Amino acid sequence: MRERAMSDEERASRIKRVVLRTTVASAALGVVLSPIPLADELVLLPVYGLMATRIGRAHGLGLTSVPWRPIFAAVAAGLASRAAVNVAFAFIPGVAAVANAVSAAALTQALGSFTDTACREGVSREAAGVPAR
Repeated sequence: MRERAMSDEERASRIKRVVLRTTVASAALGVVLSPIPLADELVLLPVYGLMATRIGRAHGLGLTSVPWRPIFAAVAAGLASRAAVNVAFAFIPGVAAVANAVSAAALTQALGSFTDTACREGVSREAAGVPAR
């Protein structure tokens, strides 16, 4: 059976729910994994891949049609930046958990917005920060 096309409002609502759920999950992972420096970056990578897949699906894109290169570049840059900031707090109990949760939530929101735009409009290599070949 063929799925009916979503309205723009339904699509926006679905994407908002996906990003919100992923934000809560990533913040929770940040708290739980805060005692192990940089472990959450490894765990968040597939979480962001799943979020991108779900956002792509909401836009009617198959797995191979999602613009993975710019999304992966944004995820890699975001996780690297987040790791650099969180290392400063890694050995302060309590503070590390809060810093990890806040940075994971903020990064998830930014990546969700970027992925939505990339899937909706496409993203040039330059806009994504990917050098030209």
